[in-house]
Formats: sequence, structure tokens, C-alpha cells
Amino acid sequence: MKLWRSLGLLLIVAALLAACTAVPVSPEAVAPAGGAADAACPTAKDSYKIGFANLTEDIVFTKLVREGIEAAAAEAGNVELVFADNKLDGATALANAENFISQGVDGVIEFQTDEAFGNVIMSRFRDNGIPVIAIDIPMPGATFFGADNYLAGQLAGEAAANWVNENWDGQVDAILMLELPQSGPVPAARMQGMLDSLQSGLANPVPEDQVYRLDSKNTQEESFQVTSDILPSIPDAEHIVAVTINDGTGLGVVAAAEAAGRAENVIVVGQNADPSGQEEMIKENSRYLGATAYFPENYGFKIIPAMIDLLECRPVPPSVYVDHVFISADNVCEYYPENWPDFCSASN
Repeated sequence: MKLWRSLGLLLIVAALLAACTAVPVSPEAVAPAGGAADAACPTAKDSYKIGFANLTEDIVFTKLVREGIEAAAAEAGNVELVFADNKLDGATALANAENFISQGVDGVIEFQTDEAFGNVIMSRFRDNGIPVIAIDIPMPGATFFGADNYLAGQLAGEAAANWVNENWDGQVDAILMLELPQSGPVPAARMQGMLDSLQSGLANPVPEDQVYRLDSKNTQEESFQVTSDILPSIPDAEHIVAVTINDGTGLGVVAAAEAAGRAENVIVVGQNADPSGQEEMIKENSRYLGATAYFPENYGFKIIPAMIDLLECRPVPPSVYVDHVFISADNVCEYYPENWPDFCSASN
């Protein structure tokens, strides 16, 4: 019994000595759950430098995109924007991408028009571990943000068909398509959507040889020129529908028809519904019927949170689409009353 008592005392003493001489563990040695998450997401930081390469600063729509991104970055509070202008040129976009890399940006918002440069630009960003969100024109490996192109086209084509049926007894002699082939198949889907919806809405679809595909090069000036060139070749066409890639190209068609003295023979629908397009559509007897809206002023408030999610390793869908509605003089005051107070007050 004495032996067992002695052994018990020895065990108690040993336990006390172990407690007194145990090496303390520093807090840094134990990784909290948040630290483990940070280690699993190497791009997560307290603040971010994000590059934004805009398509151009010469189009109202893209200026609104930039202003919305600037406002959203300011609202986020932890985003520094580095700005560049791609000037509607692939080589310039590539040079801007190299500049972003040299400045050490954490992520890039890319709005560039030349599909041929998309692979090269994305390769450089991938090599440097930089996530990318591509606006409107897809880039391989980038998260896409922008139009549901075919649907957007359908809305405008349907509106054009309805107008033709009500005003021209469903008769169309020629269709002008002011396209942007350099941007590839996805933006082309909006053109196809306009054509398909217009044709399906007509009792007598327009023959293929009277559908004229014109390269707008995404500018009002080029649209004016190519439309001015084509109109003399269809002198007998009294009912012409033009479907256009954006508002600027739509305004180019209207100006060309007016210059040729054939405004009454033409009705135009477009895409974007930016203020330049809205201004034209509310004019009395306007030949610009309207455009599918993309609400570019709101882009930034979806893009900046999505970029932060990417950088903080939260799931982001591969494609994020904007909401669309066809805007015309009939409903512009429902969406943009602040843009046209005189017109809207007179309409009420």
C-alpha cells in the first residue's frame, strides 16, 4: 500500500513539473480560420489596384461605362483605378495591357474591340496571374460581362417589324445591317437577333440579296459613309429598315438618309439607348425608332463587386448579363425622365 501511495505522489509531482516547464505557444503559431482562408486565396488583400481599359473615350456609351466604374470604385472604398483608353485598336489594347502589368495591377477590366488580339492579351494576363473581366466582347478565359446579345437584337428587330406592319403595311424592300465584324461572333449575335426577329415579324420576309451587310467600324462617321455609298445602288427601295450595332452607327444611317433626301424611306433601330440615341428618338418625325437599352451607367456597380469577388476567391459565374429593354419615344420617360425633362413633362 505504501508503494502505491509513493507512486501516486511521484505522478502528481511529475504532472506539476510538466505544467510549469511547458513551452508557451505564441498566438502566431496557431493559424485562425481566417488565416487559413487567406492562405488559400493569395490574391485577397485589404485594397486593390484595378486596371480599366475603356473601348474608347469618343462614344457616349463608353463614357457612361467609365463614369459608372469610377463611381462604383469610389463606393467600394478599397479600389484604386488605373485608367487606359484602347482607342478602338487592338495594338493599343495590347500596349495598355503591358502597362497594367508593369504597374502591378491586381485585376483588369478589359473593354476592347479586336477579337484577334484577345488571345495575346489574355495570355499576358494569365502569365502574371491577373484575373480579367471582359466587357461586351468576350476574351478567352475572362469573365464576360455585358449584353445578352441575341435577346438584345431580338427586342430591336421585333420593334422594327411592329412599326413596319403599322406604317408600311408590312412592306420592306431592303435591310441595311451596320455590323462590327472585327469583334467576332458574340456581338454579331445581336445583329443576327435583329435580322431574325425583323424577318419573322414580316408577312413577306426580305430576300437575302436585298439584305446588305455593311462594316460600320463602330463609328458614326463610317456608318454615314457606307450608308451614303449603298443608297444610290438601291434607288427604287422605298421602304428600308436599318439595324445597327449601336446608337452612333444608327445616327450615321439617319444622317446619310437625310443627306440623300431619302429620310422618309428609312427607319432605323439600334443598340445601347445611350443619351445620343435617346435625343434622336424623341425628335418629331424621327427616323430613329429606338434602341435596346444596356444601362451602361450601371455597369460598374456589377463589375467592381464581381472583380472583388474574383480577387477574394469567391465564386463568380462565367458570364454576367445586363438587363435589356427596348427604349423608344414611347417609354424613354419611364427610364430616363431626368435626361429629357421638357419632353417628359409635355408627354404627361
